[in-house]
Amino acid sequence: MRFRLSALMSAAAYIAVVSFGAPKDAAAEDVVKVGLIAPLSGPFAALGDSIDRGARLYEKIHGKEVPAVQVIRRDDAGVPDNTRRIAQELIVRDGVKVLTGIALSPQGFALAKIATEAKVPVALMNATTSSLTRSSPYFVRFSYTQWQTAYPMGVWAAKHGIKVSASLVADYAAGTDSEAAFKKGFEENGGKVVSAVRAPMVTTDYLPFMERLKSEKPEAVFIFVNNGRMPAVAKAFNDAGLREAGVKLIGPGDNALDDELPNMPPDVVGFISAATYAAASKNDGNVDFVKAWKAEYGEDALPNVTAVSGWDTMSAIYAAVKEVGPHADGPAMLKSLSNWKGTSSPRGDVSIDPQSRDIVQPIKMNKVEIVNGRPGNVTFEEDPPQKDPWKTFNPE
Repeated sequence: MRFRLSALMSAAAYIAVVSFGAPKDAAAEDVVKVGLIAPLSGPFAALGDSIDRGARLYEKIHGKEVPAVQVIRRDDAGVPDNTRRIAQELIVRDGVKVLTGIALSPQGFALAKIATEAKVPVALMNATTSSLTRSSPYFVRFSYTQWQTAYPMGVWAAKHGIKVSASLVADYAAGTDSEAAFKKGFEENGGKVVSAVRAPMVTTDYLPFMERLKSEKPEAVFIFVNNGRMPAVAKAFNDAGLREAGVKLIGPGDNALDDELPNMPPDVVGFISAATYAAASKNDGNVDFVKAWKAEYGEDALPNVTAVSGWDTMSAIYAAVKEVGPHADGPAMLKSLSNWKGTSSPRGDVSIDPQSRDIVQPIKMNKVEIVNGRPGNVTFEEDPPQKDPWKTFNPE
């Protein structure tokens, strides 16, 4: 069903007519409803759960600071058609002032027109395709883009003695984005990508790909694979003799999430990544966040970057409600979200660039080492806050 602004206005008018003259609850009128749409079931449920846990933790700790925020959670099961339908229902029936969640880029694109026509801001908690924020002037991203991690990975590799590289990525949007970003960062700094291989998302055995790449004699292999595939990739890298030959395994932080690494085999040790978060970071915001996370979810539990995105996004929404009040319209809420500064974020010094409505954040260079007997990220270098490189290379 295609969304029409006229339908939205008619529904809103109907609600107004039905409520006219009825006794008004002043407290209810002061409540800002926020619609959180995420895949809480289905194949992407782990991603949705991580985002939601971060958001819930922020609400639990800071809820009394802005008691007039009510979060309505809806499960889209990772299906764009569901996202579109749910967004329409939340706006028309529930009267939400802000939409948030949105774990995957296709879901974001699915509701872009709805958000624009209804003038309802969407605070993206994940959805990392760079161009997504250009699909609606009401989108603000609080996570990261694939270019924000893959491009600096290429720059770092070229500037640290690696002259020849190969790449292996999963054949879908995030993978091809990462492939292009790494190549640009690597080659514009003097490196050369000699082979770029794309593997189907259903791949479970990566040894044939690694053996093919080994024949190209690279000094590093850049990888980006879909969720759950990192152990198989690292094993294939080692089994093909690439580690023994002195080749480095590198990639974005997506493939070395802090909560997953402790359960991975030792094959992943040595993986170097460019990331926007590391659970071991010692900045005050992260120390407090990890402490709260462990208190809520268990002493052995670790947050990852998507959980941090959920936390930071709720921080921005609460800050916007404080700034503009519960009766502000969509454009006013959008302006506040677009100028957010997360000075106490677990990621460090982060902010939103008001022109692009995208996150600006430090980039951490991490290496997987054995920490307390299990694989874990160790940050060895950190770059100052950076904007999304894709937008720099592709101006409007």
